[in-house]
Amino acid sequence: MASERSPWPVPADAPAMEDLSKCVHCGLCLMACPTYLVTGLEVESPRGRIYLARAVSEGRLEMNETVQAHWDLCLQCRACEAVCPSGVPYGRIMEHTRAQVAAAPAEGGRGRRLRRLFLRNVIARRGILGPLMAIPRVLADSKIRTAAVKTRVIRVVAPLARLERQLPRRVGPALRPGDALAQPEVVRGNAVLFTGCVMGEVFGDVHRATGRVLARRGIAAVATMGQVCCGALSAHDGDLDFARKLARKNIDALEATGEAPIVVNSAGCGASMKEYGDLLKNDSKYAERARRFAARVKDATEYVAELGAEVPAQFEGRVTYQDPCHLAHAQRIRQQPRHLLHTIAGCEDVKTDASDVCCGAAGMYSLVEPGMSATLRSRKAEQFRLHRPDVVATANPGCQMQYEAAVREAGTATRVLHLLELLDEAEAAAEAARQSP
Repeated sequence: MASERSPWPVPADAPAMEDLSKCVHCGLCLMACPTYLVTGLEVESPRGRIYLARAVSEGRLEMNETVQAHWDLCLQCRACEAVCPSGVPYGRIMEHTRAQVAAAPAEGGRGRRLRRLFLRNVIARRGILGPLMAIPRVLADSKIRTAAVKTRVIRVVAPLARLERQLPRRVGPALRPGDALAQPEVVRGNAVLFTGCVMGEVFGDVHRATGRVLARRGIAAVATMGQVCCGALSAHDGDLDFARKLARKNIDALEATGEAPIVVNSAGCGASMKEYGDLLKNDSKYAERARRFAARVKDATEYVAELGAEVPAQFEGRVTYQDPCHLAHAQRIRQQPRHLLHTIAGCEDVKTDASDVCCGAAGMYSLVEPGMSATLRSRKAEQFRLHRPDVVATANPGCQMQYEAAVREAGTATRVLHLLELLDEAEAAAEAARQSP
């Protein structure tokens, strides 16, 4: 029930007026916002959505279905934050705004309840998610998938068809907490690998590649037991209480690993974990622990670049790097991935237009806002069709899946790889070349 003093249904998690007031309506965010670029509508821009939130906060506007729809269309890519001269914390504003929508949806909220049920009881529960993800793992390179696509049977169920287009051509074995990673012959340092939820189940090969890249640099990485989903998807959907619960579990599990860097190869997870201090700032037991934890979190590309130990790498091919939003905009990591790419001998760096504009994946966005997601994906596909790279490299699982669909749409034979997979492949090729007679 809404507070008598506040127009928001959950005042404790309402967007702070201090945050909302930072927006001076300068408009620099407009041309950075994907939904504004597509629609040209002020209400589909960061400035417009902040105006709506402030109007609700001041009691000048009802939080009705129309208002909620404008907030829902936001990808939370945070490109606006990177260009905002006033330092508006737009990501935090949207998470707290969506917490209000989740508490009092305009139309009964059946879809929102189903999403919350799915995120809490499937995505965040490895015992359920693991067996469920075994299905796409088996189907990825199976004759069943090939037949379903060729006969177009799969098109009967639109959401299933969208998921199929995003499924990689091959899904390797899962990698979960406690599983072994490659270890160096001489240990120069230690690190903790964060496995995540969908990342560990569908992109276990990325984790293994990361372990090998670190091992070549003398880093012994372990996938520590007890870690769980980072909570990013729940936070983005407005379920802040559950996101806090997951954050506490990760802090409890990984505190015992001392000061070792927590290496994350999912940009969305890394951005969320670097903000645990803000998420738990009002929790007297965890606030300081969360800040210390967040300071240990490193994106895999960030960490490998910082190590500075370049390993011979060879890859003959054309590669385009596409920035994950939560790496480029939320974590402000742009140059490190490109530096790693440039260390690979024989690799041609193919630059495309708008490489840092959102691809439309955005967690569950491609399922809940398929129209806008498809429009943004098609813009990427157009660039891939024009430049025809051999590899699309990125650093986030949702982006990888969206680019799988984009290269199919482009009609190219382009492979989609995590940048650490490409680096691992290139380093292994250089090592094999040195050892060959």
